[in-house]
Amino acid sequence: MGRRIAILVVILGLVAACGGGATPTPAPAGAQTPGPTDVYLPTEEPTASSTPGATGGPAATPVAGTRYTVKKGDTMWEIAQKHGIKLAALRAANPDVDPRTMRVGTVLIIPAP
Repeated sequence: MGRRIAILVVILGLVAACGGGATPTPAPAGAQTPGPTDVYLPTEEPTASSTPGATGGPAATPVAGTRYTVKKGDTMWEIAQKHGIKLAALRAANPDVDPRTMRVGTVLIIPAP
């Protein structure tokens, strides 16, 4: 009889540990999923009628240099090394290119050493 009670206690303990068939707790009413915190706001595209410096600000000066198309396996550091320039100079010549997300086919401007 003592053995049956011990087995019954073990079974009841397992059932209790697994939830024992209790109903799940419902989510609180009015709970909302939070919205994204990083919102992409596109920059305004220049129109055909706009001219650089028309607003009184300085006109953008194009960077002189050769062009290089990124190939598979390229990193910005390796490209700078191949062309004998510093990484900082390559990044300064290509401010709109993020080295971490650079893709095959991206065209980089290689400044003069």
